[in-house]
Amino acid sequence: MPDIPYRYITKTIVLGGLLIFTKYYCYDKKNKTSNYLYYGLILFFIGDILIIDHTNTIRFVVSMILFVAGKVCYTLKFKHKEDFSTKRLIPFFIVCFLFLAIVYDFIYHNLKLYFIPVTLYFFISLIMILFAFIRKGAVNNKSYYIVFAGVGVFLFSETTMVIKTFYGDVLYQDFFIMFCYALGQYLIIIGVLFENKELTENSVIL
Repeated sequence: MPDIPYRYITKTIVLGGLLIFTKYYCYDKKNKTSNYLYYGLILFFIGDILIIDHTNTIRFVVSMILFVAGKVCYTLKFKHKEDFSTKRLIPFFIVCFLFLAIVYDFIYHNLKLYFIPVTLYFFISLIMILFAFIRKGAVNNKSYYIVFAGVGVFLFSETTMVIKTFYGDVLYQDFFIMFCYALGQYLIIIGVLFENKELTENSVIL
């Protein structure tokens, strides 16, 4: 696979840059609960390096576990104690069900031994999206919409990757996977920064 060295370099640069950015703006030694985003990004970084060689079963499974752990960290960061409307959850779950039905229609027959890890992967993804979704009203609008947009772009990248792996090639798949993944992570990080209502627009470059 001649493209592996190139992808190791590009992923290290992109994700390493995001890690440095997050460490500088978000990390706080005195408040460990605020660092879930940083911890999650570390897990994503390791998982992304391992999954480059996705034909290796052990590496693929380990990377999936790391991705799940990273999403749990993101979910813990998104959680809050504010009440939310259960009526808003009904259309959310309908959309999630339709989304999974469409994706699994493509990949189900090729999952085989990967059925459980891939299903767990998507389940945690939807939990993460749910917690991003119910942040409405608990944080300022700028933070809410940027994070939710980031999670959506992030999910698009993951879905493209899963379809590529278990169904077949997608047009411009490598570009979309990496670009949307990096953009999604960046938007999530920026959105979390804007949770602080005192943060000015000039503090972060969008």
